[in-house]
Amino acid sequence: VTVINFTVTFEGLGEQLLTLVVESELPEVMRRKTELMMQLDKDKKTLQGLEDEILRLLSESQGNILDDEVLISTLQQSKVTAKEIEERVADAEVTKIEIEAACNKYLSVSERGSILYFVVADLANIDPMYQFS
Repeated sequence: VTVINFTVTFEGLGEQLLTLVVESELPEVMRRKTELMMQLDKDKKTLQGLEDEILRLLSESQGNILDDEVLISTLQQSKVTAKEIEERVADAEVTKIEIEAACNKYLSVSERGSILYFVVADLANIDPMYQFS
């Protein structure tokens, strides 16, 4: 039996509120963040596919691997692709820092929202009439 805890935490609620505030105030930043995450995921899958292809070719190779033209061309192509992905990752790091800087401007809003939520939730400890469902 696995128990799953769905309790709202201060940090978790703060992150959710921060996302909502930034989506509302800076939709372009959130769009860039989403595109960035999708591109990084796509690049990881591409690299994994290249690695798998190289390993497959190496395992199927007979004799001297330097004579295998398909393997050599695949290695050269993967080297070029890996370099392109490395450049995109470097650009993504810069973009990620810019996005985090933009999001940090609204961090106090999300923290205050979290505080308000937990204050209202704890009102029931003062008087049961403040119980919210």
